[in-house]
Amino acid sequence: MPLYDRELRAIMDEIAGPTAAPGAGAVSGVVIAMAAGLIASAARRSLDWPEAKGVSAQAQALRSRVERLAEANEQAYLEARALIEGAQEDGGRDAAIGKALDTAAELPLAIAECAYDVALLGAEAAQHALPGGAEDAAAAAVLAEAAARAAAGLVAANLVSLPGDDRVLQAQRLADAATDAARRAVAASAAR
Repeated sequence: MPLYDRELRAIMDEIAGPTAAPGAGAVSGVVIAMAAGLIASAARRSLDWPEAKGVSAQAQALRSRVERLAEANEQAYLEARALIEGAQEDGGRDAAIGKALDTAAELPLAIAECAYDVALLGAEAAQHALPGGAEDAAAAAVLAEAAARAAAGLVAANLVSLPGDDRVLQAQRLADAATDAARRAVAASAAR
């Protein structure tokens, strides 16, 4: 059953269960989607903020995108595990592992990009949303930052056999930028 068609309690039980999926990539995506939802809500409650509707729409678009990425990540992860486990012990195994790990790096990188975008949007909302909404937006930015760090770690782990791969550096830059945005969000929220 697709990730977002499951009940929250079932997803939580699956995460804590003995299976490998949903793993860190899918969970990061879920966290980012929830953070984007917090930002959309904060913006919708801030009726005097002229950009609130646009921010809410952006947050909803990011939420939709990261939901699709989390679904795809979970599926790709399961397929990569099956490919690696089913590969023969000859040269085909190395090629299969390389292909699986390359694919497994692309989706967490896209998830990290969404996390950065959500953290930025959270910083903006924390600065302009009404009290209550500003704190939600700051919390959303911090959640997105954590998800960006997790996704960057997955990119690095999946590409450990390819030293110097630009995707590892890009994911780290996104995580660092998400940290900056989260700090601004928390400061803006505290100042309101």
